[in-house]
Amino acid sequence: TRNIEPYFAGAIMKLDRFINKVTDSKDGAWGEGYSYNNYSFSNLSYSLTSLEQVFHIDLTQPLVGTYNEYIWAGLIKDKKLFEYGDSRGLNSAVNWAYLLAKYKEPRLSWFYHFLNESSSKKVNYEDVVFNTDNIPQKDPFEENPVKLFRDLGTTVFKSGWEKDDFVFVMRTGPAYNHQHLDQGSFWLADRGKIFVEERPLNSSHYYDDPIYESWLTQPVGHSTILVNGNHQSQRVGDHLNFAPGFNDHAFVSHFLDGAAAAFTSGNIGKLYWDKVSELSRNVLYLKPGAILMLDVAVPSAEDAEITLLYQTKRLEDIHPGENKSTIIKDDATMHILHMAPSNAVAKAVATPHYLRTLQNVRPLEQEGMLTVSSHTNGGPLVMANLITTTHSGNAPEVTSESGDGFISGVATGKKFAFSTKPGKMYQFENVSTDALTITWGDDRIFAAKALVYQDEKLKLISEVPITFEYTQDRLTYYVEEDGLLTLLLEVAPTAVTLNDQPIEEFSYETATKELKLHLPKGEGEIIINK
Repeated sequence: TRNIEPYFAGAIMKLDRFINKVTDSKDGAWGEGYSYNNYSFSNLSYSLTSLEQVFHIDLTQPLVGTYNEYIWAGLIKDKKLFEYGDSRGLNSAVNWAYLLAKYKEPRLSWFYHFLNESSSKKVNYEDVVFNTDNIPQKDPFEENPVKLFRDLGTTVFKSGWEKDDFVFVMRTGPAYNHQHLDQGSFWLADRGKIFVEERPLNSSHYYDDPIYESWLTQPVGHSTILVNGNHQSQRVGDHLNFAPGFNDHAFVSHFLDGAAAAFTSGNIGKLYWDKVSELSRNVLYLKPGAILMLDVAVPSAEDAEITLLYQTKRLEDIHPGENKSTIIKDDATMHILHMAPSNAVAKAVATPHYLRTLQNVRPLEQEGMLTVSSHTNGGPLVMANLITTTHSGNAPEVTSESGDGFISGVATGKKFAFSTKPGKMYQFENVSTDALTITWGDDRIFAAKALVYQDEKLKLISEVPITFEYTQDRLTYYVEEDGLLTLLLEVAPTAVTLNDQPIEEFSYETATKELKLHLPKGEGEIIINK
């Protein structure tokens, strides 16, 4: 190696750094889209195997499981991936053969053969070299379909794994290569129809389309948020773990999956050039088929106009209304109920045809998006839209009513409420809370971003905003940072466990009937034995 150093060691360190930076090995994702991942693997399948065979250097560990987002984030049984940036579609996974042969993961074996089963080449060169046929397969369909890929910022809310199940996928994360300015964008499908999607990438190309940059890569081409009507509202965020202090990127601040509901909060405010001081997309998933989207904007020095975008294929499918808008796809309809503010304005807006559409599609159909706009007024603005679907011609099973600082209602049999004045207490029935949103039933309570919650079953005070689900004496929670939790209990607990481990450092004050304990940041489960 005398003649190749220090170049060889430098190249290895650079390759190792690339692999670690582009992967989310904890949750299982690759930072770029599928086609770029596939292209990278077409090279890595040679370089990594050669390094291991010749020099006994193994760099593959961060790659284990990074295909999982492709399974969750879309309609895998229909081989449709809901992805972002300059990448579209699932195709052959032959470039994963070397990783499959090395680790023999049953789920990767299933993914590999599932994607390759429709290939015209029933046996590939890679199958022969790596002997992929004898590795056991295990499909993912017994796994929980709800999942968060935290580093990448991908939230997946799904009712199941079938082609006609409800699927909501949203991206609120850091920047990676080959991405667009699209943080906060989402897809939504149900009843076998894709209602909200990305603009069709195969209709445009960065080499020859004059509106590729202005109408495909910019926020106006995605189902995200514009500020002051500016098509270029967002800027590129920082990369994850790029360098100390470079943390100006979108991120998931809260996420919790419960039995009857789930919640995610994507913070995208750092990307809007200080036109707003805070901006977050908060989504309460009322299982199995409704979401309550709460977009919260806090103005900066001046008030701002906030516009929500919903991209769909055809303008004629969009039907805006004062209190409700719809997107109709054949025999299925997506209903968007505009619950707050009362002065929000919905419009159907035509979007331009891309070059390849103009060249290849006859007859042309006008493409479009639904926009919903309102203004901040010296304080936080909550734009609340409840989304569900029905067969066309049927009305959604949703009722609601306004109260002092909140709106409550019922959607698909689930009770819900949300704050219209974030950070302020509101009261209804027997509930007193400052939670951004709650849903509840006879056997459980689910609350998001609360400091206080109180009813006849539970009295809770948190030092930091907490998202939790409470049932009997079990509290599952998420907190963004460490904090003190206070629970009012009539009887002193005999034991308290956190994540199945006994807690020694808790206090119970008999006079006030308060149980106090320290919560470490992240997700956890508390069980109280009385």
